[in-house]
Formats: sequence, C-alpha cells, structure tokens
Amino acid sequence: MVDKINYNPKQLEGLKLLSNKLKKFFKFWGGSRSGKTFLIIRAIRIRCHKYPGSKHLVARYSFANAKKTIWLQTMLPEFRKDERIGLCKINLAEGIIRYKNGSVVMLGGLEPSRIDSILGAEYATIFISEANENKFIDIENLFSRLNDTSTDHKGNPIHCFFICDLNPTVVSSWTYQVFIKGINPNDGKPINNFHLFTNLWFTPYDNEENLSSGYIQQNLESLSSSKRKRFLEGQYGSFEGLVFPFEENRHIVDDFEIPKNWKRIRSIDFGYVHPFVCLWVAYDESNECAYIYREYVVSRQTVRTHAMEILRLSEGEEISDTICDHDAEDRATLEENGILNIPANKDVLAGLDHVIDLFENPKTKIKIFRSCIELRNSLESYRWKNPDVATKKGKDREVVKEDDDPADALRYAMMELFPIVNVDYGLDKRYQGGVFF
Repeated sequence: MVDKINYNPKQLEGLKLLSNKLKKFFKFWGGSRSGKTFLIIRAIRIRCHKYPGSKHLVARYSFANAKKTIWLQTMLPEFRKDERIGLCKINLAEGIIRYKNGSVVMLGGLEPSRIDSILGAEYATIFISEANENKFIDIENLFSRLNDTSTDHKGNPIHCFFICDLNPTVVSSWTYQVFIKGINPNDGKPINNFHLFTNLWFTPYDNEENLSSGYIQQNLESLSSSKRKRFLEGQYGSFEGLVFPFEENRHIVDDFEIPKNWKRIRSIDFGYVHPFVCLWVAYDESNECAYIYREYVVSRQTVRTHAMEILRLSEGEEISDTICDHDAEDRATLEENGILNIPANKDVLAGLDHVIDLFENPKTKIKIFRSCIELRNSLESYRWKNPDVATKKGKDREVVKEDDDPADALRYAMMELFPIVNVDYGLDKRYQGGVFF
C-alpha cells in the first residue's frame, strides 16, 4: 500500500487524466517546481505496486544528467519509502529499482551510446523528463516500445502509456508541434492517431503549498523576462526578435567522439552571480565547421574552483587555445591555476553579425551537441531590444542583456575560429563560407 499524501488540485487533475484509458501519449508542461515531475514518479510507484511484474522507464537525453537531477531529487526520495520497508531494492550504480513483486523501474539516457539498449526492451510506462532535449525521431521510436502484459490482482491489464514533462522553449519545438498542433515534425503531416494525445499545463502557483516560503517571489518572479516566461509562466516563446537564426534540425547533432586530429579550443565568459561559462569547441577543418561539444555553466563559485573543474573536464584533450572575456584579474587567476589564455575579440555587433552569418551559411558552420542544454536555452532566448531596428544591421542595435552568457562565449569562440578580416557596415562586408563580400 502506497503512503498517503495531500495532492494539490492540479495534481489531482493530472492523476485523473492519467487514468483515462482513451489517451496514450501525455505531456505535462509548464513552469519550474510546479509538481508535475513528482506526480509522474508517484504514479509510476503506484503502478509498480498495483501491477506486479510491470516494467517502467524514466529517462532524459543524458544519463549523467538524469542521475544528477530526477534520480537524486525525485526518484530516490520516493522509492526509498518502499526500500525502507523491504518492498524493493535500489541499485544506485545502475539506476535500477527492483520490487519483490517483479516490477522494475529503470533510469535511462537517450544519447546514441545508450538508446539501443533502451529500444531493446518493452515498458508499461515510458517517462521522458525534459523531453525537448531530444529529437522526435527517437521519441517516435520509443512509442513502439509500449507493451506490457502485467495485470492487477483482479486480472485487469495495465494501461500502457508514454508521458513527458518539460519547461517549454519555442513554438518550433517538436513538443509544441506534436502535442499542440498535431503535426509530425519529421514530415509535416498530421498525426493519424492524434486523438490519443493530450496535455496538462502546470504553473508553480499550482504547487505553492509544497514550496518553501517566498520561493516563487524570490527565485522565479525575479528571473529575466525570457526565463520568467519559461520557468514561471510555463509558456512557449516565439522566434520574434531572436538574435541568432538557430534551428534545432540544422544546428543540433547527437553527441559523438571528437576525432583526435581536430583542433580544440575553449571559450570563457566570466561571471559570479551571472553564470561563469566555458564552452569546448572542436573545429573540423575539412568541412570548415565548429562543433560545440561540452559546456560548463556554474554560478557563485570562485575562478580558482572553475579552473580546477575545467582542467578536470579537459583531461586527455589537447586544447590549442582558451579565449576569455577581458577581465584582467580573472584571466590572471586562470593562468595561476594552469589555464593559459588569450583575450577575446569583443566587438559585439561585428561578432553578432558574424555568428548570424555562420548560422545562416548553407553549409552549416556551427553545430552543437545535444547535451549542451544551457547553450541551446541561451540561443532560444537571446533577443534584440528592438527587432525592427535589428533587421537593418545598423550600429544603433542593442541586445537585451539577459541570459546571454553562453551566447557570449559562443561569439568569442566563433570570432577566434572564423576571424573577421574586414567589417564595413556601410558596405555590409562580412564572412560567409570563407568569402568576404
């Protein structure tokens, strides 16, 4: 018997929705700390009790991120209630929970090195947390793995379903196209069984009774406008006014092992309250393409602490250069701790136009690993103050200085790998595919 708790009204609505056997594909979306993830994990735990021998998957794109977030923050506190009374055993190393009645809950990652093993099994529940990290073709493949024959004590079969949760990004996301518009983003055609899909929207205000006093006011209402829209209001954003023409289908790639002969650099934007950012970038010279393959985005730590972590993450790699923001004291601290560096080209408007050209280049000069979540979020929220002025590419353009730290580090790296030879705004001379015109 599962322990009793007091659900908030939105969670009760969610439980009722999950019991609807006419629906098979669920999306719980909205703001941060709104109670949606806990509700899903709670539902999986109940299903483990009710349907002996059932199998359930909980996953994110990155298994490592899944272990650091949903496993530690939500799954362990919930499933340890059963472990303490001898109903299950938890394998911390593998991320597997095995019940005495035969039910199993597995933690997984959808990155290329792990997804085949996940697709090799079948499940009663598939829960993808932070679903917008993934590409829809992998999600669609998971749909076919919904199959489980377990029953309750009365012989009633388990209702198999897929569920995802997320803080929304932009309307081009597959999570919007599939669950809101009913369109398959792979071919642009209507989804045939769209009647099986459903949504439930959450906000932190729904869950205020379970949050610490002042959390919403101090942590969420004080966010930048773009982050407030995503993490407090829980709403999708639009493309209007975005600085970079970033497109997931063109610019995001699955993680892969970087060839040893590719040049590697690091790019750093200093910060304390605002995050300190380091990006690792590999350059494929044969295709003139830069791959951002790792990110480090951390607030409220000393530069010395950052330096130690950057060196740890870079072990075994030959880094040609580290390009930094111009802060002399912070650059000196990096050097004292073993990271030699050079100052970045900080011509903001020229750099922005340069990166825009690289994104727009038909040959795709910038590609970003799917695991670089913070950089992706930054690119989807980095905006011009006045979009109408921005289209004219004049010197009076300004960006909104919010959520720009990873985007700044990207600009420094691109200015290093694709140096500008000449910029004349009167003639609009910029780099494009190795040609200046």
